[in-house]
Amino acid sequence: MMKKIYSIFLLCALLLLTSCGSSEPEAETPKELGAKDIYIYYINNDHTDLWPVPYTQESNEDVIVKIGKIMNQLETVEDKGTYCSPVPKGVIYNNCSHGKRKGNIEIKFDINYDSVSPEDLLFFKACVSKSILNIDGVNSLTMYLTDLSNSDEETATVSESFDYDSFNMAFGDENGYTQQGTIVVYFANEDGSYLKEYRKNVEISNTTSLPRLVVETLIEGPDDDTCIATVSEDTRIQKISVKDGICYVDLSEEFYDAGNPLRNDIIVYSVVNSLVELPNVSKVQFLKDGEKQTLFRGSLPFDGIFERNLDLIEQEVIENP
Repeated sequence: MMKKIYSIFLLCALLLLTSCGSSEPEAETPKELGAKDIYIYYINNDHTDLWPVPYTQESNEDVIVKIGKIMNQLETVEDKGTYCSPVPKGVIYNNCSHGKRKGNIEIKFDINYDSVSPEDLLFFKACVSKSILNIDGVNSLTMYLTDLSNSDEETATVSESFDYDSFNMAFGDENGYTQQGTIVVYFANEDGSYLKEYRKNVEISNTTSLPRLVVETLIEGPDDDTCIATVSEDTRIQKISVKDGICYVDLSEEFYDAGNPLRNDIIVYSVVNSLVELPNVSKVQFLKDGEKQTLFRGSLPFDGIFERNLDLIEQEVIENP
């Protein structure tokens, strides 16, 4: 999956976290919706909150057509004195299509990052996601943003996933903002033969290190017996950092414990596949006491840079509160 590196502020603010899809407006008195009506979301003129507006859709239209019309509404709204368009001038809507999973929509944009502030990008993603997720039959959204200034096809596009439950932002707290969000990690399935996607609800703030949070979650293990922990609970994170899309992970001796009965590739790729779910991580480099290791537990080549391995992932998803 192609990624783009973001600042830690924007990363924590939005890029892993997704929209709530509530049908109740927050910025104005609720209005009774008609049978064909949904709420679509703009920004209030103070740029402090989202502004829900009733929108009438044609019930017999394909979902893709509905989304195209909603995007046109979001882009071309006139100044109403109370709310404005959430689509920055540096963002261009391309197209959308049905994703591989039922109820998933893939939507693509071009973006000029130099002309879009982190705050504007935050509101843009929130408004677009909340609006589209209010359409019947849509339960998740994958957004692709292609950097117009980046000629490298491997790094120019970042994809982010949004669903109903993981965009709950609280501004104005004395410690900054906090969010209830969802991170995706990979534990072993019940017989240890594959990795299983596991979604965990977490609270983050503007001081949260998402790579550290992901690895800490792997160390803590799953909350039930549907999966098997892949990393020893005694493992310590000695250092973790991200540079140029590569996450450098320095783990203690316990990570290399020969007593772990799982296969080497299951252990290693549980960490790799979990970290590359983050928007600013595309590859992983393992270290031990600051040094590369030739082999993992004596057999798996380990001094190179690891990328996502989809072949090891089982398809069933485990949801956890």
